Amino acid sequence: MQILSAIGSFISASTFVWLPILLGIAFFHMYQGYRRNWYLANKMKYVMLNINIPKDVFKSPEAMEIVIDVLHHMGGGAMDWRHRFWNGAVLHWSSLEIASIEGSIYFFIRTTDKLADLVTSAIYSQYPNAEVNQVDDYTKYVPDYNLHHDRWALYGADFKLAEADYLPIKTYVDYGLDKSVGSLEEEQKIDPITSILEFFGTIRAGEQIWLQFVVRADPFSAWRKDAKERIKEIMASASGSIDEENPVAPLKLTHGDQEEIKAIQRSLKKLGFEVFIRAIYIARNENENPGVVGFFKNPVFKAFNYWNSIRKDTDVGVDWVWEDITGMRDLAVKKRFFNDYVERAGFEDSFSKYLNFLWFKRKKPMVLTSEELATLFHIPGRVSETVTLERIEATKSEAPTNLPV
Repeated sequence: MQILSAIGSFISASTFVWLPILLGIAFFHMYQGYRRNWYLANKMKYVMLNINIPKDVFKSPEAMEIVIDVLHHMGGGAMDWRHRFWNGAVLHWSSLEIASIEGSIYFFIRTTDKLADLVTSAIYSQYPNAEVNQVDDYTKYVPDYNLHHDRWALYGADFKLAEADYLPIKTYVDYGLDKSVGSLEEEQKIDPITSILEFFGTIRAGEQIWLQFVVRADPFSAWRKDAKERIKEIMASASGSIDEENPVAPLKLTHGDQEEIKAIQRSLKKLGFEVFIRAIYIARNENENPGVVGFFKNPVFKAFNYWNSIRKDTDVGVDWVWEDITGMRDLAVKKRFFNDYVERAGFEDSFSKYLNFLWFKRKKPMVLTSEELATLFHIPGRVSETVTLERIEATKSEAPTNLPV
């Protein structure tokens, strides 16, 4: 008891020391939150770009990689600590989205108004016959699930990498799509995005599927250090000398080790993005198709499996009755998935989400390179014969002349 009394006396006597420090820290975080919310509300204006696809596209996904590289934009002065901590600046993020609305498939890029013209210009430079239009957010044309959940069925899922960020998925380069332009007939090409688009094309009236990749530039690139360490680890495990200055014997790497090193080194040459991947299936109750859910529960990204793979992380529903005895959790999680999709959430989440600790779990973004993103999101050629893929006649010959270069 004397010890506790002494501790209490010490805390009381030192109040003038620790209390101002705690209050100062609390005030600083409150100020940061206020300035960040102000910045998000006043400086982060977004536009939705719809890409109307030409009927005949004879471009490698590398063309879309060039477009995606434009999104590697820090923006807002967020890398300057003064702007970040005192003005609330944050790194700008964008979203690559594919939507099937009753079977009609659309490609969207949602980005800030500051980048919209640059993105549009990049698209026209790679796809001269495409049309790019600013459109309303397609999610607004579905009643707010928070208010109308009794009339709509919803399934949501988000995804993660199965292995370390530095290990790449199977990309268009691995499929040979970077070399097949002009050397293969369109029907001979193997494009991994085709299976997703073909399924999206089967969606019926009253149903919609949304798929989004929320991306922003990876500011710290910790994965690059891990990648280099992995290469050193592979080299060290090989028989022979690893002395680069005076090798006494050649390294004996297995074919698998050689291919892994090549894949990692190729990734190191690319721009890196922090990424959140999520998908939503929403349908009127009378139009719900349970079979669609199975598509997302199974490896939807199986065609991209290689050194790494994209796996389902979390989804709606529960595995055991005791996980949701009241029935409240399932509805709360469905609302969260809907809101996260509409808000393109993941980066700079509001503090209010953390207060909802029962249903909210902070997600860590995966890291994908521009090559990997272009594989997951690109305009397919005629290799995809999806009837409902929205396309236009190739009548345009050049981009508008008033776009910035």
